[in-house]
Amino acid sequence: MLRLLLFIVFRLFELAVLAYCIMSWFVRPGTQLYDIYVKMAYYLEPIFKPFRNLLARLNLNIPIDFSPWLTLIAAGLIYRVLAILL
Repeated sequence: MLRLLLFIVFRLFELAVLAYCIMSWFVRPGTQLYDIYVKMAYYLEPIFKPFRNLLARLNLNIPIDFSPWLTLIAAGLIYRVLAILL
């Protein structure tokens, strides 16, 4: 039961990250989804920040933000470790 709950939480987190990334391309101030986008940014940006700092220290100078991708990799690793421990 606890594994199922863990699975659901991590899948919802992954969907939230994916939705946030897609919304960042299309949602602009004044649109109906902008309030949802701002709320998602409030919760997700602090999670992305360590990965952005890591990428900045690596000085990659790339125009694409890979911090959400790194966040999903880290979340997947955490999920796998917790699933094994439960």
